[in-house]
Amino acid sequence: MPAADSVARACALLSAAAMLAAAGVHGCSAGAGPPGAAPSGAGGFGSGSGGAAGSSSSGGAGGSGGELLDAGVGDGPDPDAACALLTHDAKALPLSLYVMLDKSASMSGNKWEAAKAGLKAFVEDPASAGLRVALKFFPRPPDAVPACDQQAYAVPSVPFGELPDHAPAIESGIEAETPNGLSTPTYPALGGAILKGIELAKNNPGETSAVLLVTDGKPQGPAPTCGGVDPEDTQVIAALAAKGAGYAPPVYTFVIGLPGVDHDFADTVAAAGGSGSAVLVDADNVLQGFQDALTEVRVKALPCEYEIPELVAGGEVAYDHVNVLLTLGGGAPQIVPQTEDCGGKGGWYYDDPVQPTKLLLCPATCQLAKGDTEAKIQILLGCKTERIK
Repeated sequence: MPAADSVARACALLSAAAMLAAAGVHGCSAGAGPPGAAPSGAGGFGSGSGGAAGSSSSGGAGGSGGELLDAGVGDGPDPDAACALLTHDAKALPLSLYVMLDKSASMSGNKWEAAKAGLKAFVEDPASAGLRVALKFFPRPPDAVPACDQQAYAVPSVPFGELPDHAPAIESGIEAETPNGLSTPTYPALGGAILKGIELAKNNPGETSAVLLVTDGKPQGPAPTCGGVDPEDTQVIAALAAKGAGYAPPVYTFVIGLPGVDHDFADTVAAAGGSGSAVLVDADNVLQGFQDALTEVRVKALPCEYEIPELVAGGEVAYDHVNVLLTLGGGAPQIVPQTEDCGGKGGWYYDDPVQPTKLLLCPATCQLAKGDTEAKIQILLGCKTERIK
């Protein structure tokens, strides 16, 4: 084999791909669990780049390559081994993120400018490519619709669209708004966003939906009671988030708290919504803090679920000739072995062992990847699948 071909393959393998930003997680997915194990809970989120990563590949029919480290099994197949066919950057399943942004009067000034600049940077970030985003503001302008009506918030101000092409629409949407609301009706706003997420999850099998609540205060209004409950009660609002997280498939709620937010409220709603805790922005640097918070939410929201490569789905490569490669810290790729019970060593598994449609990482592996800003996931085709022994 020409040395240039081997170098080209090595470069392709080690090129920047599905970057996974650092964030703590509790699990990988609330979808079907691996064979022989209980389904993982709604408390954790997976990794992936900011959106569905594009797929590239490198040929592999012999030649030299970096030695692979293994994950508790024997030496794994080298991407340049004779058995190797292609190495694909793993393509994360699509994510739709509904951003519900507080536009009450308290958001005026530095916080609103930071929100505008932060959202602009977020939607223009190459790592957000493939993410589907919609935007809504609360409170709504007064009209004939009852203030407690959650359905009124289920219709976004800026409809869903895929980044990066949708970035100008999101930017225009927030530029056209001003923070002039006289209340903070979080209850109907969050309820409407979750209803929209459930609708998307129901109508788009295989995709993931999530809600992002951005606020700087405590819930206020819209009335003494909404449907017989207190719309300012933290537990009442948290119950909405819990309902979304408990839906099948789940719709998780993330919370970014800008300076002034009630920390207990923000954390309680985030925990009930399955995202762990709120991402709180420090008052010393609101702009950078908000940008960092958006990045953290993007990473936490993306699932540890990946598409089956076309060659496998089409029957050209057998299901038992698929291997997952994990690269940490810019080092050498490591084999992640297949497992049946997601034990302490982690691993990966198919959603259906007979007729798989997607590939999922176990929580331990998902958490390992999430702790490394340079981590990436790749799929090696053609070599016998390495399994935990």
